[in-house]
Amino acid sequence: MKETDYKVDVFTGIRPSGGLTIANVIGSVHTIVKLQSEEHIGRPMVFVADLHALTDAEPKDTQKYVIDVVKDYIALGLNPSKNDIFVQSQIVEEIGEFNLYLSRLISIAELMRVPTLKEKIKKGMSENTANALLAMYPIMMSADILLQKSKFVPVGEDQVAHVEMTRVLATKFNKRYGEVLAVPRVLSLGNPARIKSLDGNGKMSKSNPSGAILLDDPIEISLSKVKKAQTAFAKEKSDSLDSLVLIGKFVGDEQVGKEIDDIMKRHFSGENVMGTLKEVIMKSLKVYLENFQKEKALIKDEDVKGILQRGSELARKNAKETIAEVRKAMSLEYV
Repeated sequence: MKETDYKVDVFTGIRPSGGLTIANVIGSVHTIVKLQSEEHIGRPMVFVADLHALTDAEPKDTQKYVIDVVKDYIALGLNPSKNDIFVQSQIVEEIGEFNLYLSRLISIAELMRVPTLKEKIKKGMSENTANALLAMYPIMMSADILLQKSKFVPVGEDQVAHVEMTRVLATKFNKRYGEVLAVPRVLSLGNPARIKSLDGNGKMSKSNPSGAILLDDPIEISLSKVKKAQTAFAKEKSDSLDSLVLIGKFVGDEQVGKEIDDIMKRHFSGENVMGTLKEVIMKSLKVYLENFQKEKALIKDEDVKGILQRGSELARKNAKETIAEVRKAMSLEYV
C-alpha cells in the first residue's frame, strides 16, 4: 500500500470497564497517552471498544462506563485536540457488515489457535462454554483496524498475534479482490509492565480490590493498602516489592525516584527500611490521586459526548468509504 492509502496514522482501543487501577495506568493508559507526543508517528485515533466488551459482559454492565473511561483517560493526559476519540458501537453497521466479509477468509481451526481464546480456556472456559463472539473477537478487531485504514497499531508483545492476523486477513482479501485494504503495521510497545497485587495474590486487578489501587477510591483507602502491602525481608527481592517500587517511581517525580533508589540500596545492604519506603510512596501517591480526581471532576459529560460525536463523524466517514470500496471489489451489487 502507498502511504496515501492510509487514513489513520495510529489506531488503538480502550475497554469500558469501570474502576481503573494504577496498574492499568502504568501498563496501558500511560503508553496510549505518550503516543500523542510522538509526532513523527502521526495523529492517534482512540476508540472505546464497547462491542468487544460483549464477549464477556452484559451491555448494561459496560455502557455506563463509556463516558467515565474517556474522562479517566483525559484526566490522565489524553488530549482531545491531539486525538480522534469515538465509541465502537457508533459505527456498528459498518463493523457488522465487514465482520461478515472477513469471516470468509479464516477457518474455525485458525480461530481456535488465537492466543486470546487459549487464555480464556486456560482460565476455566472450554469450547463448550466459550461463546462464539469470543472466538470471533480477532475478526472484529481486524474489522476495526481495516475499516479505518490504519497505518500503525500499537501493541505489547502479548498482543502482536492479533495484529498479525489482521495483516493476514488484509493480504488474503487483497490477493482475492485487488488492492483495497491498507495492511497495518505493528508498533511494538515491548513487554507490558506487570504490576502485582499489593496483597501478593496474582496481578493487580479491580476483581481483587483489597490488593488494588483504584483511582476513584477514597484516597485514604488507597494509602492504607500501600501501608499494608507485601514487600520483602531485608536483603531479599520479591515481585511484590518490585511492583511497589515501580508504582512509587511512576507516581513520584525524579527526586522521589532517586530517594526510592537510595532506600532500596539500604534495603539490600540489610537495613529494615520498608516502612520508610512506604511512607515515601504514600506521599507521592496521595498527590497523584488528588490531582487525578480533581482533573476528572472538572470534565463534564456533555463535553465528552461532544468529543465522541466529532470522533465518530471521522470514523464513520472512513468506515463508509472503506465498505464502499470493499463492496465494489467483491461485486456486491444489491447491498
